[in-house]
Amino acid sequence: MSKIIFVTFLTIFTSIPLFLRYLCMKKYERLKAKLREQEDESYYECIFFGPTNFSCRPHLIGKQDCGDYCSYTYLQRLIHYLNSAKSSISMCMYTLTLNQIAAILVTASQRGVRVRLITDKTMSKSTVSKDIFGGLKKNGVEIKMPKSSEQLMHHKYCLIDEKDKLSAKMFFGSANATTQAFCKNFESMILTNNWDMIEKLSEEYEELWNMFDN
Repeated sequence: MSKIIFVTFLTIFTSIPLFLRYLCMKKYERLKAKLREQEDESYYECIFFGPTNFSCRPHLIGKQDCGDYCSYTYLQRLIHYLNSAKSSISMCMYTLTLNQIAAILVTASQRGVRVRLITDKTMSKSTVSKDIFGGLKKNGVEIKMPKSSEQLMHHKYCLIDEKDKLSAKMFFGSANATTQAFCKNFESMILTNNWDMIEKLSEEYEELWNMFDN
């Protein structure tokens, strides 16, 4: 009888470490799976404007790049981004004078994409801006700005399909959509599909949109 008890006790005693190891491994696998689910699959692309771009104005006009870091190459990257819009483009831009960007906004609006633009009241009064904004409005682009010229709207970002988590993307940075920014200034811009950032900037955009005038 004592031998049976001893064997039973020994079996239980030797099985406990194995059982605990099994539980630890299961817990480890669950944690690993959870971390995999939470893993950030976002991409980030950085664009920098500087001395390399200071001679690129003719390339913007002639629509011919001088290499991977040409201003026209960067412009084409943004155009590709905007052209990918399926349902919405929500742009917040201090000043917009690049005809190529304006043309893409018009094209998007004409194919059924809701295009909205928030801009600065003072900058919208320049001759170039008046012409561009007039063309945008005629083609269904909605435009809003602060109620007062004393309120500087200095944001520079653009949300694309921001309500669709699968296709949402954005770009933001210091650069305006102008030839000056692309060819004469030291500027930076980031392109990303990071959902957390898109959500936060989308909330800010809607708040501004509801606050500002047509």
